[in-house]
Amino acid sequence: MAQNLNEWHKICTQKDIADLLDAYGGFHDTCIVSVNYLSGTHVDSERAMHFNEFDTYKLNIVFHSQWSNYALELHFSGLRRFHLTGMQDNYTNDIFDASIKFCDNILPSGYQTPAQVIVWADRSNFDIKDIDTQLTEPADTYVIAHALKWRLIEK
Repeated sequence: MAQNLNEWHKICTQKDIADLLDAYGGFHDTCIVSVNYLSGTHVDSERAMHFNEFDTYKLNIVFHSQWSNYALELHFSGLRRFHLTGMQDNYTNDIFDASIKFCDNILPSGYQTPAQVIVWADRSNFDIKDIDTQLTEPADTYVIAHALKWRLIEK
């Protein structure tokens, strides 16, 4: 699938997921280069704090791959949770493969936001039921959000 640089591609279907995995070699031999988180929450000049709707919580992640001349940028909106694993003893932080899945009904009941989320993780056999809050190694990097789009960019 030929991709135009800087063109955003929304992930709405399983085919969209397959296209992303195909465009970046299933994330084989990739690494995270940078992460940028925006909550949309801010304090104004009167020192009042303003909170925004769920879709203003955003996370951008830029990847490099040994198999691509281009960087990949993932843009998550409606961010629910992310876990970024940094340096680990006796483990490298290169990515061999990744998982991207739609998940239904994993949010607590009663929320007015959409019930379906999209989950990206840095290993193909990641299971959301295995999320552990303890500090253990090796640890997974993962993102849970309401929407995902991606693009290829210049390195």
